[in-house]
Amino acid sequence: MSEEKVFLDSPNAQVTNTRCVMSGKTYATSNITSVHKRVTPPKTGCAIALLVAGLVFLLAGFAMWSDAGPGGLIFGVILGVAGFFWLRSLKPTYTVMLASASGEVEGLSSPNEEMINQVVAAVSEAIVYRG
Repeated sequence: MSEEKVFLDSPNAQVTNTRCVMSGKTYATSNITSVHKRVTPPKTGCAIALLVAGLVFLLAGFAMWSDAGPGGLIFGVILGVAGFFWLRSLKPTYTVMLASASGEVEGLSSPNEEMINQVVAAVSEAIVYRG
């Protein structure tokens, strides 16, 4: 019997010519027919709503400056800045998708694209190696 060849050994995933271990699940490499990366964009709805609310309060603060003072203006700036930084902090999720004769399954998900690319490349190498 031949030795097991390791293509990737990291804390998040282990890929050999016989098995792939990701997220605590083990998949037989012989059952995997293809692998690819899926990108899921972040949900930005609430951050955009906060940013728009900040802009509305900012405009209302300018319109009512003489009557209400700078309170609405300051509140609008705070909401707008918070919405902007929240929107900037959102990152997509990358997922290793493993396909077999029985369907497709998510192997590993992470916001770290480089790590997901390494896992996809390692699984591809394992598929080619097994022949």
